[in-house]
Amino acid sequence: MKDQFRIIILGENQIRLLSRILIIFNRKNIKINYINFSNYENETIDNFKYIIDLECFEEQLMKITKLIEKLIGIINVYFSKKITKPSRENSWKKINFPLATF
Repeated sequence: MKDQFRIIILGENQIRLLSRILIIFNRKNIKINYINFSNYENETIDNFKYIIDLECFEEQLMKITKLIEKLIGIINVYFSKKITKPSRENSWKKINFPLATF
């Protein structure tokens, strides 16, 4: 069964780095649920941070992270498995209160 993962990629300020990352996902037929792109300021270098939520198998994720790490301009690649929260209907606990009698 496919799991949901979040990948955080730190990269240098290079042209078309995001497109090269997305080409890797497209070639592997990975479903991307969410993409966020932001400026990550360091003391010495101006970097970018990409946050990508996706659905895939864990073996596919390992292969993809190795491919992304090989790209020129990538500093670090982090990933974690997203924990799905139970739906609101299932989160209510049944509590038996005794009837109040006065």
